[in-house]
Amino acid sequence: MLGGGDKLSSVVCTLARSLGFLCAMAVVGAAQAPSSIQMFMPEGGLPDRFLRFTLTRDDGRVETLFTDTKGKFLITGDLVRDADFVVEVQTDGRTFGTTVVRFRLFRNMLVYVPVFLSPLSEKKGQPPGVLDVTEANVPEGARLAYQKAMQEATKGDAEQAISDLKRAINLYPRYPRALNDLGVLYLKLNRLDEAAATFRQANKIDEHFLYPRLNLGITLNRQGKHTEALPLLAKLYQENSQLAGAAVPYGEALAETGKFVEADKVLRRALDDKSLSKSVQAEAHFRLGAVLNRQGQFPEAVVELQKAIDLEPNAVMAHLQLGGALIQLKRLAEAERELLKAYELGGSSAGAAQFLLGQVYYLQLNYESALHAFEQYLKDVPNAPNAAQVKDAIEKIKVALKPG
Repeated sequence: MLGGGDKLSSVVCTLARSLGFLCAMAVVGAAQAPSSIQMFMPEGGLPDRFLRFTLTRDDGRVETLFTDTKGKFLITGDLVRDADFVVEVQTDGRTFGTTVVRFRLFRNMLVYVPVFLSPLSEKKGQPPGVLDVTEANVPEGARLAYQKAMQEATKGDAEQAISDLKRAINLYPRYPRALNDLGVLYLKLNRLDEAAATFRQANKIDEHFLYPRLNLGITLNRQGKHTEALPLLAKLYQENSQLAGAAVPYGEALAETGKFVEADKVLRRALDDKSLSKSVQAEAHFRLGAVLNRQGQFPEAVVELQKAIDLEPNAVMAHLQLGGALIQLKRLAEAERELLKAYELGGSSAGAAQFLLGQVYYLQLNYESALHAFEQYLKDVPNAPNAAQVKDAIEKIKVALKPG
């Protein structure tokens, strides 16, 4: 049974929804227990299973989380801070539609966030992401193993979650939801070959379940296999342009295969969607900025890359790309600042920042600093394709620095 506060929130949210408003009311009281999110089904009842959702904080942090079997999630740990949050629950294709709720959390206050899941769209046809294999087809043992894995994933125990997802799949090999979530865990751990193989397996079982197809495209992009990713993502985008998250990886694949005009159009169209999460907006601005850089449109690139950084201040590659654009515009002091920030955030993984810093210092006639930057670049990226040219530049600078 719901407590008094829960009842009040439920009634208020039901009234809000009857008037066409999205309920994001927070009931606030003294912080004697963790703040919480409570999901409600469209008709007002509690869920009977774990629900997956993303929680996006206004500093750009995004977490994929799971409620308990009654739709409740306690907001604890390092997530807690004074901040604006966005909850997004993707449709399950059977009982509720995609739902987005925004709320503000206060560190020293108890916040209760009721989330009434939207009803399914009345459009005919199979909604995106629908599974042909429903939970009703899954044997009890496999379902319990899957639920246990979701609990472990929520707690951050990825390895144990992987173990239990494998157990669920062994018990029921035609379990695309478990396969997709296993692939997602591999992707988060940067185990890209395993992620790709798992998403391919899910796709073979149910081609109508769109998320493994999208995730496979994202994985192929991460592997640098953009030529392979492109037709997969193109088909997904053209058939399901409303699928959240499809546009940006498609734009990336277009750009990385040299189709800059098409990439520009897709990314700008994605940014027209004001419901995009903060992190997806940041990624879209970054990808568009990188496309503009490669087309030589540096002033426009600076605008897009700065938008990406405003949304996600610690985006290493956005700082790196912005530094490169600023060099082209001869704004060398600003370029140095951005490149130093990129290297501070990314270290040796952002070794290219040292190469660009070497260019900045060389243009400023600061040859000693240029020398140090180029040498650091070769330490960070010993197999760089331009290593021979950089070594040649280093030798020339050393000669120039010799007295007399």
